[in-house]
Amino acid sequence: MRIKLNESIHRLRKEAGLTQEQLAEALGVSVSAVHKWETGKSTPELGMLVDIAEFFETSVDVLLNYGWEIQSMGQAVEKLCRFCVDKEWDEGMRFAEKVLLKYPNSFEIVLRSAEVYFLTLKPEHMPRAVELYKKAMILSDQSEDAHRYVINIQNRIASCYSYMGRLDDAVGLLEKNNLNGMNNAQIGLLLSKEPEKVEKALKYLSDALVSCYSELYNICIGYAEAYRCQKKLETIESLILGLYELGNGLRDDKVIHWIDKGNVPLFILLAEIYLLRGDEQTAFIWMQKARKTAEKFDAAPNYHVGTGLKFYYGSKSETSFDDMGDTAMDIIEKLLAEKETQNLRPLWEAVLSEEEG
Repeated sequence: MRIKLNESIHRLRKEAGLTQEQLAEALGVSVSAVHKWETGKSTPELGMLVDIAEFFETSVDVLLNYGWEIQSMGQAVEKLCRFCVDKEWDEGMRFAEKVLLKYPNSFEIVLRSAEVYFLTLKPEHMPRAVELYKKAMILSDQSEDAHRYVINIQNRIASCYSYMGRLDDAVGLLEKNNLNGMNNAQIGLLLSKEPEKVEKALKYLSDALVSCYSELYNICIGYAEAYRCQKKLETIESLILGLYELGNGLRDDKVIHWIDKGNVPLFILLAEIYLLRGDEQTAFIWMQKARKTAEKFDAAPNYHVGTGLKFYYGSKSETSFDDMGDTAMDIIEKLLAEKETQNLRPLWEAVLSEEEG
């Protein structure tokens, strides 16, 4: 319960058009007393409360302006999240402990409270965060997606361990939950901090690098298709050129590589974009580049991940796979059949004719 007496006195005085001096004189008290009442530094005696209420022609309960801070579970969760967004850690931790007493077995409350402690990123708060995260795992069956939550929470606990300086415990937990290599980057980062484990770190980082590039490739192609529907041609150009430059930065340009095959669809997409913008000359150049790159790859296809890839220290036998086409030239034919731009096929025929001539 919160009593807002100071706010009531201030509001009622203002509504009556009185200064603090005038109210003090009317009630037979000092100006200092009124000032303290309104700032909450002191509270009127019980008898004075009655006098103030009578003076303003109201009741004592209205004057006290009290009200229960009704805090439903949903409201509490929202407030915990807001503390994290606003980075009000001290107040957030105090509030967390308060609602944990009220809802000790609520998965959402326990989880969000753990987040408040964790996001301070201070080692001294990590033990409490771990304690709450572990309790949240026990309560995770309250969630429809309990399995995903448990993995994410365990990874969060690993992060807590790393802030506490318990790197071995952090790495061990991340390795335990390294489903499809999802924690490779984090494991590699932690291991890189220990000189005697650098080689192991590089292997994890290598796998993470390949996975992240492949994921980013798919993301950029997805964005490009979405932006094409919105006719954001310049945005597509910027996006695809950025991806192309990234790939070139990762590979040895003296070695034929699977990234070459992946570049072929990028070149066709760029050709289409320039054609749609009315720049047939530049579109023709990109089509030429698509053919040369495809023929170069098909002449000596290389699907070994580590061959020709900079910064790679993973397995030499690791190979890449794609569903774009059996050959790089197949990709071009497939894309030409799919593209809506009518003049892309004739442009391709012109490229073939020029090369043959």
